[in-house]
Formats: sequence, structure tokens, C-alpha cells
Amino acid sequence: MAAKYKIGYIDEDIKQVKKYRRRFRDFDIEIIGYEFHQGMTLEELMSQVYESDIDLLMIDYKLNETNQVTFNGEAVESEFYDKKPLFPHIIFTNKVDQAEPFVEDWKIIFDKDDIFSEGEEDEKKVQHFITTLIKSIEQYRNHVEKKKKVVADLLEKGEQEGLSASEKDLLISNQNELANLDKTERSEIPKHLITENKLEDLSKTKKEAEEFLQSLIDKRKK
Repeated sequence: MAAKYKIGYIDEDIKQVKKYRRRFRDFDIEIIGYEFHQGMTLEELMSQVYESDIDLLMIDYKLNETNQVTFNGEAVESEFYDKKPLFPHIIFTNKVDQAEPFVEDWKIIFDKDDIFSEGEEDEKKVQHFITTLIKSIEQYRNHVEKKKKVVADLLEKGEQEGLSASEKDLLISNQNELANLDKTERSEIPKHLITENKLEDLSKTKKEAEEFLQSLIDKRKK
């Protein structure tokens, strides 16, 4: 049975990836790792990330310890935020003191050592951490679905009845918001759901339907 959530974990140490893959399995979460190789560029890494089907991204801060890459987690986070600004992501590291000077939003930094240690009290920390991740995932999903529903409902209304000027504006604004959620080339959110031509088509469809109905009425009168 597939896990309920998929979390991408960027760490150059495959042992760390495997460790947390086992740990998160207890919470119905699958950890997706990424391949590192000597001299790999940030673009190559991000290409793997954008191709993966994940619900949240965890980023280890200290990525250059084995000298495979020249960048650290703040570069990954900055690139990811630019492309997918609201998509859930965190810095997950035991190098918090090194990460804080370079990561703008401290709220996304979580200390591995604080969360995954031993003891009853620590289990509460683990559960709180997992709950935080899941709530972030669900909040993002709900945000996207609400926007999609507004677009779908307005499209249907436009095809059946036509749209007012304010409804057209609402349609365009929601489409733009969806497009801005994911600026990658592999975006699953259509960037051109609605265009001015499409809006004109909706108006034309309404007009043609009205003319057809009127023609039927005129025939009956004859």
C-alpha cells in the first residue's frame, strides 16, 4: 500500500536518507532521496527535485561536507522558493547554528537532534514535528484545490451563462495565482487555462446559445 504522503529529502549522505526513510515509514510517509555525484550543479539537483512527485521538501543544510557539490542548503532553498514559493519546504539539519545566518526565514529550520532523539518526551516532539509537516501539506493542497474549484466553476458558468466583468477578473486572477504557485517548466498547474480569447469564446458560446433559443421561439410563433 502506498504511503499517504511523499517527502523529498535532499542530503548528500545516503545513510541519512535511509535512516529517515525508516523513521518516517512509521508515520505513513515515504522519503524520496536524490542522487549526488562529484561536481553536480545546483541545476542538476533541482531538476531531480522538480521531476519528483512529492508533497513537501526537506533540505539538509550542510551539503558540501563530502566536496561533491559546492553549494549548501540555503542555495537550494532560495532556488526552490523562487520557483514554488508556497510549496511546503523546510531546512532539516543538525547544523542549525550554521544555517541561521544564511536562511532568511528561521521558522523553516528544524534541528534533527532535537526531534529524533530517544525518550518519551522526545516522542512527543517527533509527533509534533510530523503533525506540523502534515498540516503544511494539507494547507497547501487545500489552497490549490480552492483556486482550481473557483476556476472550474467560473469556466462552467461562462460556458452556460456567460460571465460578468467582475467574474472574468476573478477568473483571470485565480488562474494567475495558480500559475505563480509553480514556475517550473514541469508545472502541473496549467498556465494558460484562460486567455482573453477564451473569455471571448465563452461570451460567443453564450450569444450563440441565446440566438439558437430565440430562433426556436420565433419558429413556434410562426
